[in-house]
Amino acid sequence: MTALDDLPEVESFFGIDLKTGSMIIAAIGVVHPMAYGCSFFMPMSYLLVTIWILVALFFASSIVLFCGLAKNDALLCTIWVWYAVIFVVIMLMMMILLALVFTSRKQRSRVFVVIMGILWYILTIYFILVVNTHRKRLGEAEANNSTELKDLRKANAIYKEDNE
Repeated sequence: MTALDDLPEVESFFGIDLKTGSMIIAAIGVVHPMAYGCSFFMPMSYLLVTIWILVALFFASSIVLFCGLAKNDALLCTIWVWYAVIFVVIMLMMMILLALVFTSRKQRSRVFVVIMGILWYILTIYFILVVNTHRKRLGEAEANNSTELKDLRKANAIYKEDNE
């Protein structure tokens, strides 16, 4: 049992089944870094560079999530969930810092964009719950399959002993 097993479960992704919802979340994770392209024309700061690095790693973890969903692999989904949990916490802190910087410079339009980013990362918490619930169900299915396989092997061994 891991800490991820203690997270709440959801039944669907806005009314869509969990696997399809997880695929949509992975697609959003791949497209998401393109939103930071507009910050390329801003003056460079360590804060923005840190955000770019974190978002690039989120892109990579979303590719891992795609692979995990395609192969029905709970471990690859777990990698995405762990990174997303860390990513959301750090990005919320970064967005708050960015909002403070833009507020001190009296740049209202940029503060509005940052507030939208904060709301987006709060929504990402729901995305984490969706993928984590799907991961749990994949893990349960794998456990059931391995138990059934063991039972079949035992039955086969008993059958061979009886026929010999």
